[in-house]
Amino acid sequence: MKKTLKIIFLTLLLGLCTAPAPAQPIPQSGTHLIPRQPIPHRPAPKPPPGPAFKVGDQITIPAFNFQLIGFGQRYQTDITCRLVGQHSYIFVENDMWGTRVTQAGIDSLARAFDSATARYPDRGIYDVTTSLFGPPPNVDGDPRILIAIIDILDSPITGITIVGYFDTQNQAPPISREILYIDCRPLDITSTLARATLAHEFQHMIHWHADPTEEKWLDEACSEYAELACGYRDTTANDTALFMSLGANNSLTGWSDSPFDFDQSYLFMAYFVQRYGLSILRPLVADTAKGIASINRQLQTLGVPERFDHVFGQWAAALYLDGPGDLGFRDLTLAPAKRDTIALPTASLSRTAALWGADYLALPDAPGVALTLRSGGDNGLLITLIGGGEQPFAAPIAIAPGQIRRIHDFGNHPRALSLTSTSGSARGYTLSASALAIDSASPAASDFDGDGQIGFSDFLAFAGGFGKRTGDPGFDPTFDLNRDRSVDFSDFLIFVQNFGKTP
Repeated sequence: MKKTLKIIFLTLLLGLCTAPAPAQPIPQSGTHLIPRQPIPHRPAPKPPPGPAFKVGDQITIPAFNFQLIGFGQRYQTDITCRLVGQHSYIFVENDMWGTRVTQAGIDSLARAFDSATARYPDRGIYDVTTSLFGPPPNVDGDPRILIAIIDILDSPITGITIVGYFDTQNQAPPISREILYIDCRPLDITSTLARATLAHEFQHMIHWHADPTEEKWLDEACSEYAELACGYRDTTANDTALFMSLGANNSLTGWSDSPFDFDQSYLFMAYFVQRYGLSILRPLVADTAKGIASINRQLQTLGVPERFDHVFGQWAAALYLDGPGDLGFRDLTLAPAKRDTIALPTASLSRTAALWGADYLALPDAPGVALTLRSGGDNGLLITLIGGGEQPFAAPIAIAPGQIRRIHDFGNHPRALSLTSTSGSARGYTLSASALAIDSASPAASDFDGDGQIGFSDFLAFAGGFGKRTGDPGFDPTFDLNRDRSVDFSDFLIFVQNFGKTP
């Protein structure tokens, strides 16, 4: 029997105690909802002389019951081989064959996995995904992946339907086989979503093989990108419209399995690959460092000066502007990002910025702006000045916990700010903003620390920003005294003329 009496009883009990389901459940991967163990990959045995299965073979495999998350509940279900492909075996749950799943349906799914995707008519999901992310595990010596099409059990009252998953437990005895699970109720296996799910879950399998303890957000970001790489991700504004309108101030790294988490990780990885190329994906997946550390190590290997904080600030600006070059997305069309408009002047505005989220504040037109910022606790901050117009720019500036930072922008005319918490447990910050009342050549403009004296501390601050231009890590327009988007010798001459003066 597919479902034991115990599961049936608990499922009915759960249904009686809950409210009706939403009309249109949100599809979601179940991979990271299943308890995971970092099972070492064992060398594959000698490959079999031919396919291990033939059409008509029946086996029993474990499946996960997502109705009972927290109980770790697995059950046994009977599946039958219905197709042997180049890179796959497709098995169908016996209860679903001929009702929810037909031969035509599995033929189309096998074709997508083995030979043709929406983006590449001559390359299947297997080829595209392995070329980008690396090889899959092979604990059984059989190069084919077992795709199990089943009715994935999930709760009808959560608003979420689990459309697929990869269970790492199957890599260990007694199963010792690579299995991907794809839902067939309510998911239609002939749909684009079914193909996208197959690409998504296959990347999870590959990533687990390379780095079984990778942080959720980065693993999910790669799986979301796998969908796009195969051509199954919507590239119109509808794709992430709800996230853009409501959820940008959401933690990228603090994964909570919300729909916003998936959209945010997808948009970050799409930008990261656009900026650094497809070739960065394979070493990123293989890197055993975790999350941000893994990204920083890959950037260091590339020999570029950027690190995660700078890339994040540029990404936040690209989300806001969706402009040209690195301040926008070449392959995606985005809806406008949620933002609040602040007036000039504004004194001691208190807000919260999620850990590696984006709290956007739009600014009214002004020839320049003076900003004073401070974190509300132990959190570091990243403020990104975002400028539009004919010469858009982004300037991410780091602020240490407890530090009061004064920022002047004389001529780049920022149109918005993005505020991000980068560390600590607190998420609050305070901000004061006003139209700039001083000229960049005046002594007050060189009083960088605001202590009423242009002295050695101001020189040290200026030296820290010297040699940087718009787009460089660490560029701060406060030190751009001649307003040419570069902190150079001409700015130094202005500073020297004011050194020792009292504003």
